[in-house]
Amino acid sequence: MTNIPRYIQQRLSLRLGLVIVLIITVAFTFLFGFLFLRGKRYVQRVAIERATQLLDNTSARINGIMDETETVTNFMALTTPRHLTPDSLLTFTRRAIEENAFLTGMAISMEPNFFPEMGRYYSAYSLRHSKDSITTVREGPFEYFDAVWYKTPRKLGTACWVDAYDDYNEGTLSSPDILTSYCCPMRDASGRYVGSITASLTLKWLSQTVTALKPYPNSSAIMIDHAGTYIVHPDTAKLFRENIFSDADPAARRDIENLGKAMLAGHSGMLQTIVDGAPAFIFYRPLVRTGWSFAIVCPESDVFARYNRLVFYTWIIIATGLVLLMFICYLTVRRNIQPLSQLDHTVRRIADGHFDEPLTESPRHDSVGRLTNSFVRMQQSLANSVTDIQRTNAQLSALNSQLREAYQVKLEANRRKAAFIQTMYHEIRTPLNIINGFTQVLNASLHGLPPEEVEDITQRMKQGAEDITRLTHKLTAATTTP
Repeated sequence: MTNIPRYIQQRLSLRLGLVIVLIITVAFTFLFGFLFLRGKRYVQRVAIERATQLLDNTSARINGIMDETETVTNFMALTTPRHLTPDSLLTFTRRAIEENAFLTGMAISMEPNFFPEMGRYYSAYSLRHSKDSITTVREGPFEYFDAVWYKTPRKLGTACWVDAYDDYNEGTLSSPDILTSYCCPMRDASGRYVGSITASLTLKWLSQTVTALKPYPNSSAIMIDHAGTYIVHPDTAKLFRENIFSDADPAARRDIENLGKAMLAGHSGMLQTIVDGAPAFIFYRPLVRTGWSFAIVCPESDVFARYNRLVFYTWIIIATGLVLLMFICYLTVRRNIQPLSQLDHTVRRIADGHFDEPLTESPRHDSVGRLTNSFVRMQQSLANSVTDIQRTNAQLSALNSQLREAYQVKLEANRRKAAFIQTMYHEIRTPLNIINGFTQVLNASLHGLPPEEVEDITQRMKQGAEDITRLTHKLTAATTTP
């Protein structure tokens, strides 16, 4: 209580209101804390499901294009060896581009000197510049035998997707965009390797497809190849120059390294870590055919943006409600304990000595009303008792005054009696001295005194005796008087 302001200590209604609001606040805190925790988990689960669905849809879209690319390329690898002429190869590549809008380029590249009349190199290549613009040429002469899209399927002996590459070759038809290609070996009827068919997709298309993954306003997408190098990244300066391991946030290096290993291993999942200094969720999926993996990075602030706004507005509403509740509680408590306040005022007045302070009976029948009415009766009884005591005190004061006066009279009487006795003592001693003196004279010379002198002495002794008798009667009368 020592830390509570005196004003609050003296206001019972305010303290009761604060206690009620405090209890409700604690209860609401636990209740809403539990609900918000459950809500946050639900939001996180929904975010995971949403991101997972987007990843699955994007993966299905990319895989769908790749499936079609593989289907077209594999079909051409089976049918083209039946029509191996220079002109037919040019026709095949152009028709494949015209009939498959998702393809950027198609090349049929033959082994060295396959067409002796054409020289060492022969590669029929069709490239899409726009929706309605396609160019078909015979490439060369350049050493395409060392190109990744040619030597990889020849070395492996099977169809495969190759990593993204720059298609630029000086003096040849080249795509301005980075390409990724599906390469399929082509064999003749005897099974001899005669060349390869390469169907190309622009990395730009893949990048647009991946970066279209925007479940949240500030989310971003990345894609890495089988070495961990970025082939899709919001910062284009990092493309083909940095990998996921060298670009790790120092605050989450271990997490990013684990993420990179999981992505390269072809796993799917979710990781919660730090990206660019802020908490984020990373959802990732593999592109099994290519050995690549892509992911979307969703800042935690975006994932929980609506939830945080809901929490903010909810707490504002709760705080406003608690303030209103406290005000209502204060008014209600104040109204209900107003008789107690009046009673407190009256008690303090009575404590100051105003025992006749008027107090009105309460019409209420609750505890406060009964307490007020009981105090009214007690105050009336106390007032009556005080009146009786005051009356008795007045009577006692009057009696005390009379007693003091009687006592003073008694003292005066005693003083006078003592003075009277003293006077009587002196008056009695004189005749006694006379009688005593004459008695000694008579005793010493009775026969030698003349009769008239004896008679005089006798007369004086008689007079002294009468005086003593008179004084004795007077003294007796004085001592017996109250």
